[in-house]
Amino acid sequence: LAVPKGLQGDAAHSHELWIIPAGGKPHSIGVMPARKQMHMQLDIAAAALLGQGAALAISVEPRGGSPTGQPTGPVIASGTLVSA
Repeated sequence: LAVPKGLQGDAAHSHELWIIPAGGKPHSIGVMPARKQMHMQLDIAAAALLGQGAALAISVEPRGGSPTGQPTGPVIASGTLVSA
């Protein structure tokens, strides 16, 4: 994953990647590196949230990530997962 071009942040903000299970609350899976692609392995608990209807979202957060454990800034990209 990479932050879409034109949506890269500034020195005061980070982009955080979230899994949102169908009908559930967002779960952070990490702060995205600035201007670099991101590759990660999900732990078993995070992978279990990726069922049909779950979504991935990227929010703009204070540098280092959300201080609350939930998204606090605007969502700049999102998409729902569907079976292939």
